Amino acid sequence: MEHIFGIILSATFGAIFGSYATLFAYRLPLGESCFGRYFGPKSRCPECNSVIRTRELIPLINWLFTLGKCKKCQTKIPRTHLFVEVATTAAFVLCYLEFSFSEQFIIYSMISVGLIILLTTDYTHKVFPQPVLNFILMIGLANRVLHDQNIIDVTFSAAMGVAFAAVFYQIFYKKSGGIFSNQVQSFDYTKFIIIASVCLTQNEFLFYFLVVMAIFTMLLIFNIPNKKKHSNFGYVLIIPFFWLTFYS
Repeated sequence: MEHIFGIILSATFGAIFGSYATLFAYRLPLGESCFGRYFGPKSRCPECNSVIRTRELIPLINWLFTLGKCKKCQTKIPRTHLFVEVATTAAFVLCYLEFSFSEQFIIYSMISVGLIILLTTDYTHKVFPQPVLNFILMIGLANRVLHDQNIIDVTFSAAMGVAFAAVFYQIFYKKSGGIFSNQVQSFDYTKFIIIASVCLTQNEFLFYFLVVMAIFTMLLIFNIPNKKKHSNFGYVLIIPFFWLTFYS
């Protein structure tokens, strides 16, 4: 019974954080304030500009009542909003099952929220917002220092990450004929690789980098970017990182 209660409670936390993560994923690429009613614009329908009331922002449940549409103009709400809420809820439950309610639950839940926001903004705008990258780096660095109790190893990992990220940038932006949309996107992916080197142990990062390089190489071999005309590949970086973070 206690285990079931823990799952329900973690899912509730996940849904609440997922609602805020949706706000960040939508507003950060647009350069809008993410602090809601008190420090920024109220949530509005992008089509009819009607204010979304607080009782209409209940995570997940609101989708059951509105069927994913604005109550005023019936414009469809982007499905990415639902993805963020569902994915964040699932991530919190996974964190509870793996770590129970502990310090690690808090750390990895927050990292998961950041990764889900990055997945969404990469899909919608082909960008990794810098505040979210900074957020993941800050939490990952603190977790690594607390775990290793040795800043020298973390420094060496970061230096290795910079070197490997430079290789990644040279191969897949400079030499590949433009697999990415633009230089900004390639910089975002490069910065994420450096962040991964700080968050993961050295052996984990080496495995992570080999996996990422192998996947991008396969994408080039099969000419997938040109065939599908789809150039957001953040999932190639994020999903292996998520898996190694939880199950290494």
